[in-house]
Amino acid sequence: MEPRFYAFDPRLGRRALFVGACVLAILSAWALADARGLGSAPLVVARAGITGGLMCTFVFAWHRLRPRPGWGVTLSARGVEVARPFTGSRLQLSWGQIDWVRRLGRKEDLLCLYLDEGGRVLVTRHLFASRETFGELASALEERKPAPRFDA
Repeated sequence: MEPRFYAFDPRLGRRALFVGACVLAILSAWALADARGLGSAPLVVARAGITGGLMCTFVFAWHRLRPRPGWGVTLSARGVEVARPFTGSRLQLSWGQIDWVRRLGRKEDLLCLYLDEGGRVLVTRHLFASRETFGELASALEERKPAPRFDA
């Protein structure tokens, strides 16, 4: 089996984080202007601090979710390698460690790899650029490790 790579590219999520950070920057500036005009009222300063902290959090998440080389899911003959979205570290799973694979959620936009040890690894659809890429990955994994048929 030749290794297949499915890259993470969360475009919509990054756009939403950027727009949210811009809105929070405006709200922070507004709160700081109010604090200056009202003579540093505690509630206004707290509002400025909270919106500034949220803005920094949004910018951090926007930066960490940028597409990077080798950032995604790789399927090979040895197993599956999943890159962690925020830490950048890689989780390597052999095919023997994966018990089965199933799509979860109302729209089936969450891919769950159930492990033999009882744990699970979740891969969400919003990390990929398109539904087609996510569907292709899910189909390839389900073909290799299908979910059990809970027939009575």
